[in-house]
Amino acid sequence: MKSCSAEEMRSLDKRASEIYHIPGFVLMCNAGKTVADESEKLACSSGIRSFIVLAGKGNNGGDAFVSAQLLFQRGYKVELFCTHTPEELKGDARKAWDFLDEKLKNRVQHELSPADLTTHSIVIDGLLGTGAAGGPRGKAAEWISRVIDSKRPVVAVDIPSGLSADDGSAELCLPADLTVTMTRPKTGMVYGKGPACCGKIVVADIGFPAEALAEIKGEKELFTLADGEKLLKREPFDTFKNRRGHLFVFGGSSSYPSAPFLTGEAALRTGAGLVTVSIPEKTEIFCSVPKALIIRRFGNTDCSAASAFAAGPGLTTDPVLCPLLERILGSGKPAVLDADALNLLSQNPALLEGRKGEIILTPHPGEMARLMKAFDVPEGSREETASALARKTGCFVLLKGCRTVTTSPDGEISINLSGSPALATAGSGDVLTGVIGAFLARGYIPWDAVRLGAFIHGLAGEQLAPLSLFGTGVIADDLPGAVGKCLREI
Repeated sequence: MKSCSAEEMRSLDKRASEIYHIPGFVLMCNAGKTVADESEKLACSSGIRSFIVLAGKGNNGGDAFVSAQLLFQRGYKVELFCTHTPEELKGDARKAWDFLDEKLKNRVQHELSPADLTTHSIVIDGLLGTGAAGGPRGKAAEWISRVIDSKRPVVAVDIPSGLSADDGSAELCLPADLTVTMTRPKTGMVYGKGPACCGKIVVADIGFPAEALAEIKGEKELFTLADGEKLLKREPFDTFKNRRGHLFVFGGSSSYPSAPFLTGEAALRTGAGLVTVSIPEKTEIFCSVPKALIIRRFGNTDCSAASAFAAGPGLTTDPVLCPLLERILGSGKPAVLDADALNLLSQNPALLEGRKGEIILTPHPGEMARLMKAFDVPEGSREETASALARKTGCFVLLKGCRTVTTSPDGEISINLSGSPALATAGSGDVLTGVIGAFLARGYIPWDAVRLGAFIHGLAGEQLAPLSLFGTGVIADDLPGAVGKCLREI
């Protein structure tokens, strides 16, 4: 799904009215309903039953009015705060105000104090939208600062107030736990302060015709739930384990004996029919291991049945492991390399000369720095360096981090929109390796496997921590089960 600019959204709104004859108020009602639905999901997952709705005078405020009305009708406690009086509202925003229940209108407040934010509530931010020029001023700025100080969870309507839709810049911005963005993600959500301020991003279909959407050229390719739904294959009812593929995982050491088992379990949960975990001869197994895993030792592993490989979790960078990596690269089968497999490659870049199959590299920033040095990749943005490494190595590259970047040797770039602070824990990357490896074993082409794997992994983190406040308490051991649940829900 392509991102869009503020100007592209304004043009789309205009065409919807003038060419497709869709009333703006209909789009506003659809937007407000999605905000209410997503806010309710967040409330249910966090045990919160009340909302504080902040509305500006523009269409963003109109969306907030609609969501406030629907949540009120559903039995939630709703407190409405408006920066402007009803007489100052215009167009569709005024229509949305007129449709509010009289009980809500009678309780509306025009001043927000710190005391108003002490309740156990979710804040719905409808203060400023994509059309706001310059930084927040007046009441909007005051209210943003007060909500930040309150540490209340926030749902942003379309875009966090104060964030530029085009470049992610912000003088003052209200960070959100969840951003419900209309029609298309905005380019500024993945640049500058965008990744830190948007939280989980849900893209809402509010009723624009497909032919109108096709006219959006967009700037960046962003991977969303809609893309995941398209890529995830429906399996035939009569499938069997061998049809689902056999993933071989190589990893582990005396220092990190359990890492490859996180990878193996994640691969099983992602649908690989068989998973063999191969570990060094003298590595002891201390963790609880799924009984469905096949366990072998490096010297006793016949790889002839492999559909795909995953290598690196817990492996160490002992040079004696280079022949193992060379064997995987020369097998002709697709493989995903992570952790110390990447570090071994950085120390021995000539190993790639024997590559016969498609390879996916999944570095975090530290591993990326070592790969850049090894393959003479110049400094640049995350997209630029990942893309340059993909071209230099002929491999697919997944650069981890908030808004993970995936690139192909052909120059394709995709930015992942799923994720959660819950993923910032030891072993999370080992799980990602297993998810991607399973998709490779199941026959997905590498470009689809890496993008889909990153999205599902991020979605699992979101499921385990629906609010940033809940990010702690989750460990990598929790992720494989969540991966399986996410796949079923999609």
